[in-house]
Amino acid sequence: MTDVAGVPKARFRRLLYAALASALLAALAGWIGYGFGQRSVGHDSAGEAEKRAVVADHEQRVEIENKQLHARVAELEMARRLDRDAYGQVETTLGDLQSQLARQSDDLAFYRSIVSPADGIQGLRIQRFEVLPGTAPREVQLKLTLVQAMRHESIVAGLAQITLLGVKDDLPARFSVGDLLGKPRAELPFSFRYFQTIEQTVVLPEGFEPFETEVRVRSSKLRAPVQQTFAWKVSGQPVAAL
Repeated sequence: MTDVAGVPKARFRRLLYAALASALLAALAGWIGYGFGQRSVGHDSAGEAEKRAVVADHEQRVEIENKQLHARVAELEMARRLDRDAYGQVETTLGDLQSQLARQSDDLAFYRSIVSPADGIQGLRIQRFEVLPGTAPREVQLKLTLVQAMRHESIVAGLAQITLLGVKDDLPARFSVGDLLGKPRAELPFSFRYFQTIEQTVVLPEGFEPFETEVRVRSSKLRAPVQQTFAWKVSGQPVAAL
């Protein structure tokens, strides 16, 4: 057979078939690779979409739980405020009831002292002495309560003198109510059948610090004046707190 370009025809034919087969194989491999790549890309896209769906679902659940927690916290805060308010109301009511009970107990003891005193002694007596703060600097209100125990067939009358004992300018000092009112010889009159509270407002002199009060009561029905000393207190506090 004739040679083609110096190459025998049989050999040329074999080379041609080999080239065609190689091209066909290359094309087939490329087509398969492209298809696989497309499927891979589709698979990856589906996976990403699935992941995004899972994340979105998780975020939604977390958001719902977060809202539920916020609602619960708000409920607890409201309950705490209500409990605190209720506790405060209970404390206030309890304090009022205790104060009322204490006043009633004092009143009961007071009236019992008039009708039937514990010591069984009848006649005029000093029941109570109090010092209350005034409205001006160094101003105080003196309150003296007198009672007539067991003997109520007649009115008892007389005079009461209240004297403050203390220190002024580092020296002992004493001032009667009359002194503090500018009437040195003045006393406080009383007249009652069962009891009477005498009230008098005075201003303490500058530099004077009382530490006790002397109360002296005189009456024509008494053989001798009734006298009693009280520690100086202003509403339960030392006068220095004024």
